[in-house]
Parts: sequence; structure tokens; C-alpha cells
Amino acid sequence: MKKIKVFTIAAVCLLLGGFVKAQQDAQYSMYMFNQLALNPAYSGVFDQAQAQMIFRRQWLDLPGAPQTAGFNVHGPMRNENVALGLSFVNDRHGIINSNNLMTSYAYHLSFPKSRLSLGLQAGLENFSANLNTVSLSPQQEFDQAFAANISQWSFNYGAGAFWYSDRFFVGFSVPHIRNNIISDQDLNNVFVARRRTHAFLTGGYVIDLGATTKLKPSMLMKYASGAPMQIDLNMQVYFYENIGLGISYRTMDAITLMGEIQLSKNFRLGYAFDQTVNKLGRYTGGTHEVMLRYNWGFSKDKNLTPRYF
Repeated sequence: MKKIKVFTIAAVCLLLGGFVKAQQDAQYSMYMFNQLALNPAYSGVFDQAQAQMIFRRQWLDLPGAPQTAGFNVHGPMRNENVALGLSFVNDRHGIINSNNLMTSYAYHLSFPKSRLSLGLQAGLENFSANLNTVSLSPQQEFDQAFAANISQWSFNYGAGAFWYSDRFFVGFSVPHIRNNIISDQDLNNVFVARRRTHAFLTGGYVIDLGATTKLKPSMLMKYASGAPMQIDLNMQVYFYENIGLGISYRTMDAITLMGEIQLSKNFRLGYAFDQTVNKLGRYTGGTHEVMLRYNWGFSKDKNLTPRYF
């Protein structure tokens, strides 16, 4: 326990004592079903409206470990080329808490066998840290860096593109373009914490293995300024278009097992379990992620193509 407390305090010191050099956006294992959180151009890729909730509890054995809850809703307008979306994400770890509320707009261009969506998003971000709750030492020595709590609101915007059909998808996005200062503390005339630009590249393809079985490889590449690139490689198998089982590998981090099931015409449920494979895995325990999706509003006389992303 003592080592964990020291590790937590050291991590906070690194965050607030210098520029952030790590990925700051929330992490998801079932990214292929939660792409509006990564890319505003994902708005309206279905022929119907969609609402989704996702909850992620990371590193169960580590006190103060990351915990993420998100909700998004999106769908096409009467002009089927235009789609709107709304996304909210709460991400917390230890004394740090962040909230992001983004609205998105996408315009879809039609081609003979595919569509290209171009999207924009804008909204508010909040970053807060309860610094004065940190116990620095048994003697409670004063440290200026922990003297006052932080609560910072800022405006941000992003953009993305998403090329897709009923068989494949390729997306690229920069969801938060502005490098906002997330701490208004000023130590030695240097702002000590700043949001960094993140870029995401996704892709996937559905392959027929028979009349009732399909295979879907997919990947996610994540880049944040000052941090090493990370790649998620995923493989899923679908049976009768209703049940999906998959495995994923995240470089330098974890192996993930996941499953999903179509509960009804409108509801789909997904679950993922991460096992950390780096040296940190001895202390963290597993990670659980749950996703619930609801689709509605399509015309009864319109045949919908099954979607796998």
C-alpha cells in the first residue's frame, strides 16, 4: 500500500510539475462501437438514430485507478446527408476528474458502394484536481504545488473524416485541436499542465467465412504529442449476425477478450476484459468495460444492412 501511495503521489507531481507527456483522452477497448467519442464524422453512419452508454473500470486492484463513463447519441436528419451528435465523457483517476461535452456535425457524401463523412465538433472541457486532499508526508510539510485545488473550464473543437460501407470503415480524427492550459497555477512563471493534441486512425473490414459466420479484423492507432504511438489490433468473429467474440492486443499495455450480443432488434450489449501484460500488471488487476447500445427511428419499409462497427 505504501508503494502505491508513493506511486500515486509521484504521478500527480509529474502531471502538475511539468508538461503532460502522456495520452490524456479516455481509453476504450471496444473503440469500434464507440467511435463518436473519437471521431465526430461517425455521426449518422447508421440508417437510424443511436444512443450508447459505456462504462470502464480500469485496474481494479489499484486505488484511485482510472474510471470512465460516457454517453453519446447521434443520427441522420431529414436531409439524410446531414447528421448531428452529442457526446459526454467523464474520466477520473485519483484526485483528477475531467468532463467533456461535445456537439458534432457531419456531412455524408455518397458514392456507388460507400460513403464519406466529414465531421466537426465543438464543446466544453473541464479539468479539476483536488490537490489539497493529498497527504504529502507524515509531517504535512507545505508544498506550493498542492496548496490550492484546480478547476479549469475551456472551449475546444475537433475534426475528422470517416469512409465506410456495410463492409469496411476507415477513419481519421483530431478530436481536440486546441492545446488548452488545464491548470492556472503558475510555478516559476511556467504553466504546469496543458492538454495535448491527440490523433486517431481507425480501420476495419468484414470477411464472410460462410453463410452464418463473419470475421472482422480492425485496428486503432493513437498518437499524442510527447507520448509514444499506441496501436490496438483486434479480431472478432460473428455468428448469425447476433453474437460476436473477439480478442485484442494493445501495444505495451494489455490483451483484451470481448463479446457482444444482439439482445433484441434495438438493443446490443458488449463486454470487454483487459489483462495488463507489462510490468505494471503485477499491481493493477484486470479492467472491465461494459457497453449498451440502443437504435431506433428507422422506417418499417426500409431494409437495414447489419452493421459490425
